[in-house]
Amino acid sequence: MLRLRPHHILDIVRNIGNDRPRVPHPYGHLVHVVTERIIADIDAECELVVANDDICGPCRMFAPDGSCTDVLAQLDPPIAKQTYNDELDRRLLEFLRIESGSVMTLRAYLELVAERIESVAKICAHPKERVEDRKRGLEKGLTMLL
Repeated sequence: MLRLRPHHILDIVRNIGNDRPRVPHPYGHLVHVVTERIIADIDAECELVVANDDICGPCRMFAPDGSCTDVLAQLDPPIAKQTYNDELDRRLLEFLRIESGSVMTLRAYLELVAERIESVAKICAHPKERVEDRKRGLEKGLTMLL
């Protein structure tokens, strides 16, 4: 069973929709591996967590205490990625009325997202990302997966 942050799933769906290459990242995280698993089995069960997940483990920014040491320096003021991601995932889960630690199929999670795509795109868009671009990528990815 996968253990994933809700926003990581949505980043992957957007990446699929935008036809981004599925290659290893210089940081060493496993987005490319998890993407392939999602594509291979959209009906796989997944635990939705507000914590570092199956993607984070081998990342060079993953600290021994289980936290992310990366900083989003492009934001003003800069913010720890751990803080940013935790807050984002809490907002997503609250909006979708899902408890952290819930287990559901990826399909069920993405169907909930598809029903509320406009708001989800607004919640997930990064400060320097256009909401329309996020939404378009998500919609294309959802169409390909569901």
